[in-house]
Amino acid sequence: MRREGAVAGVLLNYLPTVANYVLAIVYIVVLTRYIPLTQYGYYNALFAIVNTIGAVIPIPGINSAIAREGAIEFARGRDASPYFAASVFMSLVMSVIYAVALVAAVPIYLGNGVPPWLLGTVYIYVGAVIAQSLAGALGLYLWLVGRVATQGAGATIGMLVLRGFEVALIVIMRNVYAIAISTLLGSLAQLLYYLVNVGFIPNPIRGLGTVLSGIKGFLELGLQSWVLGYVGTLITSVMTYLVYRYLGPGPTAIYGLVLAMIGSITAMGPAVSTVLSSRVSHGIGVGVNVGRVFRDFAIPSFIASALMAQLVVLALPILPRLGIVNGDYIQSIPYASALFGSAPLFVAVTVYSSYYWVVGRGWYAVVNNLVGLGVGIATYVALHGLGLYMAVVSIYIINVITLIAYWTLERWSLRSKAVLAVGLALALTLASSWSLPIGDAPITWPTVQLIMIIATTAIAYMTKPLPTTILNQIPKPLKPLLKPFTTPSQ
Repeated sequence: MRREGAVAGVLLNYLPTVANYVLAIVYIVVLTRYIPLTQYGYYNALFAIVNTIGAVIPIPGINSAIAREGAIEFARGRDASPYFAASVFMSLVMSVIYAVALVAAVPIYLGNGVPPWLLGTVYIYVGAVIAQSLAGALGLYLWLVGRVATQGAGATIGMLVLRGFEVALIVIMRNVYAIAISTLLGSLAQLLYYLVNVGFIPNPIRGLGTVLSGIKGFLELGLQSWVLGYVGTLITSVMTYLVYRYLGPGPTAIYGLVLAMIGSITAMGPAVSTVLSSRVSHGIGVGVNVGRVFRDFAIPSFIASALMAQLVVLALPILPRLGIVNGDYIQSIPYASALFGSAPLFVAVTVYSSYYWVVGRGWYAVVNNLVGLGVGIATYVALHGLGLYMAVVSIYIINVITLIAYWTLERWSLRSKAVLAVGLALALTLASSWSLPIGDAPITWPTVQLIMIIATTAIAYMTKPLPTTILNQIPKPLKPLLKPFTTPSQ
């Protein structure tokens, strides 16, 4: 089976985010026009609890561990289908556990002030959980055999269906049930695409033997993967819940929209990690230098996310003028601008954590992430009286502390071109993102943002962070554009 290209894999795994945010322009217009701010705030609070419940179920982590072992065996020329069957088995178990937990948590939702009429969105989401679980197993099979581009294409189709129906149903229904129904339809579309491309679903009972034979290793690696994934969920879910408890549904809606906006860039982290972890797993199987593979992915992804964040910050003040963000939701613009400066940090944390887990240093990644999360959450709890900006600053604290631990272990030289490029790109991104909320936007915008974008591009030209191998994986017309930013891998 032919392995798909890394660049195509990253792009197609990031494409769901591109599709999401292109369609989200229309989505935000109809959302802010037809759904009241308070109703959307309650919906965000409800699904912060729902997502937190889902994150405490460790089975997705075990599935990732199974896929990692399957990828290593596949790279050695062995049969990967037993690992596929094991993943399907665990996915079915997970969907049942999660569905029961969501229904049993109804008293928790009501006890936190969620209106009873919103509970139907949870029952609809149960159907999405079942479809997502099976789609996840099929996607992991594509991942372990190196078909990461097809994996990303399926996620893109799911997102297109979700966003398309979201817009249509919000206009028709004018309440948050439209969002829940669209989530279910998007999950079903992704599942169908994967079924067509994989061509079969193995007998899950066959996978039970694989699970039992490697249970010790799967549990250890699975627990690590679960905690790392749980941290990412907690950063958004717990912070959203705390904002709701301390500041109320209005600020929660603003914060929810801010997190949705920054997701346009932070999704680069999982997209890169999906392809990187597949490549590293195969590299372990055949004995190549996976450290070089990591560097070829990590540095370009950081600088690319910095540039992308700056471009979005440049566009933010235009959104209300175009009617994309309306009414009270316009309050989200300065908070979103401030938070976009943290996007490259989040991408770096995601890529680092994925790499450390695949190479067998998952516990170090777990400790790093938990310490960063704990300090950030504690800071917000202690200083929440400073308002919504403190929730923004807490996200920075979480990512910075986690990265300091990684960079200390790596012992990167401060005199290296790579570190210089990363540091300058981060500094310029921070200057761009914080100039809107701190300065007088009509005066500082867009001059500051344009200067930062030009400077970051110049730094990328001088340091040349891209490996030359990327030129073999892109369309010929794009090669002259990227060649000046490449240098041979060391």
